[in-house]
Amino acid sequence: MKKGVVIFWSIFLAAAIFRVWQSFQTVAPDIGLCLKENVSGTGTIDDEPQRAESGQILVISVGEASITGSGTASPVSQKECSADFLLRVKTKLYPEFAFGDHVSFQGKLLEPMNFGSGDSGREFDYKGYLAKDDVFYEMKSATVAKIDERTGEESSEKITASNLISSAINRVTLLLYSLKAGFVMNLERTLGEPQAALASGLVVGEKAALGNDLLVDFRTVGLIHIVVLSGYNITIVAYAMRRLLSFLPRIWGIGIGGIGIALFGVLVGGGATVVRSCVMAGIALSADLLRRDYNVTRALALAALIMLIENPMILLHDVSFQLSFLATLGLILLAGPVEERLGFIPDTFGLRGIIAATISTQIFVTPFILYIMGQISIIGVVVNILVLPSIPPTMLFVFLTGAGGFVFMPVAQFFGWISHLLLSYELFMVQNFARLPFAAAHVPPFSIWWVIGFYAVFLGGFVVVKKMKSSNKSKKL
Repeated sequence: MKKGVVIFWSIFLAAAIFRVWQSFQTVAPDIGLCLKENVSGTGTIDDEPQRAESGQILVISVGEASITGSGTASPVSQKECSADFLLRVKTKLYPEFAFGDHVSFQGKLLEPMNFGSGDSGREFDYKGYLAKDDVFYEMKSATVAKIDERTGEESSEKITASNLISSAINRVTLLLYSLKAGFVMNLERTLGEPQAALASGLVVGEKAALGNDLLVDFRTVGLIHIVVLSGYNITIVAYAMRRLLSFLPRIWGIGIGGIGIALFGVLVGGGATVVRSCVMAGIALSADLLRRDYNVTRALALAALIMLIENPMILLHDVSFQLSFLATLGLILLAGPVEERLGFIPDTFGLRGIIAATISTQIFVTPFILYIMGQISIIGVVVNILVLPSIPPTMLFVFLTGAGGFVFMPVAQFFGWISHLLLSYELFMVQNFARLPFAAAHVPPFSIWWVIGFYAVFLGGFVVVKKMKSSNKSKKL
């Protein structure tokens, strides 16, 4: 291996290890005497609100907060809390809030606590899950109201390059979220429920409207990855974008495609799976731009290191990142060998590749899923084979339905009719297969060392087999 390559990887690996080590020193911001007290304050909504059947979840960047008297709206014997921290707030479903809204809030300020995950006997690391996004405090039932935008404070701020960049980013983000809200509204008006909810999950990652029962069905049949906008969906989007821009000069097509993928990542919320897929797509575009070979294994490793440098806490506290990395690695290592052994299956509509990809990812992620969730889909391979071929055309027609609603509603209704048929087929498969008594298997909790042991043995065996094949080839030559 060349010296420059070794230095390149050493720098990224050392930076990632250092950042992970730093993350163990992370402590919650000091908020004085406000913990477990009734607190009122003001702030700005820092992320896209999550809407569910039971209410809205807001992440508020707190500007000012103070202790109030229990059960009163007016402050009594106020004590200021330290500001400039993120607060997770659950409030009523209405009125609706949006990213960037300046709001007032009131409720009991608490520290998140871990809790049991269903009947499996496992504990969900809720505290770590929030901490990875710098959220260390929450209000489980808060009163939130929108207030007028600040004028005096903002006008007195010194205009700097940093402020201008931050303002521009916020404006672009707000525009994208507004576009997403309009897109989802077009789907709701055209498709009806639950088809609109599934369509929103497929294209823009909006899964909350599906409801808990339907989400459980998707998990049971091993298809939850299509609803939460996995790497599979992002790959389809990236491929479609590349094809659409193929008429442009090569550099322009690659540049606009890269910007489009980045904006799409922001639009759908930028979860760990989305970021990983977007980074890998960006690396692929860069390789195309520089006319270099694209090595998917190195791209996955570089994407993981970049993500760990940016947010090291996802290594231990983000299941989406962990599963996405394992599923992609399983696809890289196993899909080829598995497909070679499936020669008896016709390759019509890419069926053999879909089956190989499904089997390889299922094999690789099963130990980790059993450890985390205590449940694995028995019929997942079958349902994936029946449903996945319909996902690309579904995403195409759903996009045309939502986009058509911005132009001319009859156009949206025409494409919506086709979308409705495809979505109804997918929902039918999911709901009926999930009702089978043997659809999923459950196992009691077990040690993480069994999982580590499995991957160590698997990877060791894979390396040995690969070296033996390489040695046999060289002997024949």
